[in-house]
Amino acid sequence: MDGSEEERTQMRVKDVMSAQIVTVSPNDTAQSAARLMLETEVGALPVEVPGVGAIVGIITDRDIVASVLGKGLSTSTTIAEFMTVSPEVCNEADDTATVAARMRALGVRRLVVVRDDRRVVGLVSLVDLPAERRAEEGQ
Repeated sequence: MDGSEEERTQMRVKDVMSAQIVTVSPNDTAQSAARLMLETEVGALPVEVPGVGAIVGIITDRDIVASVLGKGLSTSTTIAEFMTVSPEVCNEADDTATVAARMRALGVRRLVVVRDDRRVVGLVSLVDLPAERRAEEGQ
């Protein structure tokens, strides 16, 4: 396979990601985030500085259960108190094989997908990546 043919067959993150423009603020509460997850049927939300667009964190449904409910904290706990700070990101133009390898190396299941200007455009999960799906099917 020559280089140009290989480039055509490489899948990009933008081809498999879950397009997501729903974000939360660090000042939002665990309860409001849980409601938003329920309404939008997602399990993770990027945390964005309002009006700036900078991604400062990520929260998952598991974070709410383990870090808030599991520790007996109030549902009015702010996201800033339990979010994962400075989450790993990838670019929508990255190839999926490289991103899958990076996720495995980092031990994460999701990455925030950003454009070149660092604005969030979606999320990619290990199960979204073709190489990962093929590996699971072979087991």
